[in-house]
Amino acid sequence: MRALVAAYRKRHTEAADAINRASAVQFKRAPNKPRPKLKGDFVEVIASDIHGNKHDPEAFAAFIADVQGLDPHRVFLGGDIMDCGGFLAEHHTLGYVAETEDSYESDLAATNDILNRIQGAAPRAQVHYLEGNHEWRVERWAVTQKLAHHRDVDMLRRTFCPEYRLGLAERGITYYRQGHMHNGCDVPGWVHLDKLHYVHKISNSVDAARAALSKTGGNVVFFDTHRAAFAPKMLPAVGLIAAWNPGCLCKRQPLWMNTNSTGWNHGYLVRFISHTGLFQMVNISIENGVSFGAAMFKH
Repeated sequence: MRALVAAYRKRHTEAADAINRASAVQFKRAPNKPRPKLKGDFVEVIASDIHGNKHDPEAFAAFIADVQGLDPHRVFLGGDIMDCGGFLAEHHTLGYVAETEDSYESDLAATNDILNRIQGAAPRAQVHYLEGNHEWRVERWAVTQKLAHHRDVDMLRRTFCPEYRLGLAERGITYYRQGHMHNGCDVPGWVHLDKLHYVHKISNSVDAARAALSKTGGNVVFFDTHRAAFAPKMLPAVGLIAAWNPGCLCKRQPLWMNTNSTGWNHGYLVRFISHTGLFQMVNISIENGVSFGAAMFKH
C-alpha cells in the first residue's frame, strides 16, 4: 500500500510539473487600462469547439484571418476550447496507438497558443469564455478525488483546471463556469448578453436548433454538436426569435468515431449589433481551410 501511495504521489507531482511547463507558454497580459464598455454599433465573433491540440490547423487559420479583418469588439468562445482528453485515460479511445500520444501538457500548450492568436487578431475585443463539457471534466475529476473537503477540491482546481492553467484572469478573459449562475440567468451555465442567450450544451438531436429554440423561448446560440445550424420562429407575443450553432474548428474525424462519418462542419458566427439593440447573425462556413466570409468581409 505504501508503494502504491508513493507511486500515486510521484505521478501527481510529475503531472503538476508538466502542467506548469505547459502553462509557462507566453500569453498576452490584460491591458493596464480598463476595457471600454460596448456602446453604439459593434461586432461580435462567436466560435466554439476548437478542442486544443485536436484543432484543425487550416480551419483555425482561416478563422483567425477573418477575425483580424473584422476587428471585432467582442469575441465569445462557447466552450470546449480545450479538449482535456489527455487528462483522463477514460476519455481515450481504446485500441489506437495515436491516442496515447495525446497529453494534457500538449493540450494546454496548444490552447495557450490558440488564445494568443485570437487575442492577437482581435486586440481591442472583450473576450468571453463559456466553460464546455470538456473543460468541466477536470472539475468533475477534482470533486471525485477529494470529496472530503471543498478546500482540497479548490486546490486541485487551481492546480489543473483550464481556468487557471490558461491564465484567463491575467489575460483579461471573462470565464463562465457551468455550475454557476451568470448575468441574471436562472439556469446554471447560461449567459445572456445583448438580447442573446449562450449555452454550451442543450440538445444533441438531429434537429438540435429547433429543440434549443423550443427549450429557450428566445434567441439562443448553442454549441457542442459541431454542426452549424439555424432555426427561426415567429411568435405573435414575442416576435422573431432564432437559434444558431456555429459548427466547430476541430478535426472533423476523431478516432472515437472509428470509420463513421461525423457530418461535422467548420465555421463560426458573426453578430452585427445595432445601438438600437437589434442584431443580425451570419453563419460563416469554412471548407478545406477556405472561409466563405473572406470575400464578404474583404471591404
